[in-house]
Amino acid sequence: MSIPTTSSSSLCDLLTWKDPVQTGKVFGSIILGLVVFKAVNLINIFFHLSYIALLFSAAGEYAGKLVTGQGFVTKYKPSSKTYAKTINESVLPSIGRGIEKLEEEFQKIVYSHDIETTLKAAGLSYILYKITSWFSFFTLLATSVVLLFTVPVIYVKNKKEIDAAVAQYSKLAKDKTAEYTKLAQDAAAPHVKTLVEKSGPVGSFLQSKFPTRTAGSTVGDAKASKFEGVDVPTQSTASTTGSSKFPEVPTSSIKDDSTFEDLVEEAKAAGVKAADVEGEKISF
Repeated sequence: MSIPTTSSSSLCDLLTWKDPVQTGKVFGSIILGLVVFKAVNLINIFFHLSYIALLFSAAGEYAGKLVTGQGFVTKYKPSSKTYAKTINESVLPSIGRGIEKLEEEFQKIVYSHDIETTLKAAGLSYILYKITSWFSFFTLLATSVVLLFTVPVIYVKNKKEIDAAVAQYSKLAKDKTAEYTKLAQDAAAPHVKTLVEKSGPVGSFLQSKFPTRTAGSTVGDAKASKFEGVDVPTQSTASTTGSSKFPEVPTSSIKDDSTFEDLVEEAKAAGVKAADVEGEKISF
């Protein structure tokens, strides 16, 4: 659509003072309106003029009907145009869609559909609470207007320097935030550990919900395998983590001409040594 682009371009040109005369007129008019609104009670004046005009209208209509049989206001009123139909067809639908979108976003923030967005809104509300407690609404409105007509033109004239400064200080802020976050975690770790230990089963339950991986957590569980009635634990491919170690069967004592009985005797001897180390009894 060309209309939004033109409108955006016109607004940008207005705020960046591309046409100083036009921008000066708009800026001066807004400031003058704010000063008048601050100095004069416009609402009081509006209602004061309203009741006087309505009294004159009623008196003229009554006098005309009394003298000529037709009210003066009805007889001499100017032709009036109605704008309700235009507003209903063009303005109100846009306002309705905008309000619907605003309500949807408001519900997302209030009901925490996105926790990060809700926290940002809470932070912004706190900042606005502090600002509005220090300054009046009129002061904030006037300051916003002045900034609106000064910040864009300053940014356009010093774009490279401002972008470089923003990038530098953003990186510095991120580094400092990460540093302070790490320090806070390191400082809180002992207290959290103490709290978990003192809280008993509750702390153990909470700690189980946040498991920590260790070097031995990747070692597979030992599985028992059966070989001729002998329970021999299968050693994992990873290195053993316990203090015990299964002895290896000496191969140097097995000769080429050994019989089956000799092999059984060697296996029994190895089993006895394993039982002595592990404190278990292996039966054949």
